[in-house]
Amino acid sequence: MLTEFVIEDYKVQSTGADGGHYYILTIVEYNGKIRKLIVLFAKKSDELKLKENLQIRIKGKLEEDGENLILFNSELE
Repeated sequence: MLTEFVIEDYKVQSTGADGGHYYILTIVEYNGKIRKLIVLFAKKSDELKLKENLQIRIKGKLEEDGENLILFNSELE
């Protein structure tokens, strides 16, 4: 099942692995709790479209990792 979020206050982070990848860190309210959300993208082309603090709509496979949420295989809408 895919989960969708609309976010506008986030930070774009990057890795050096595999030619470099970009991902998002943000804080969201989920099931009544404030949680850290890490968004990992399925396509490099979506990663390259990221601009900090512009409202975006994303969807992906949501998993809980302790107190954090991770949205895998995400796509920009």
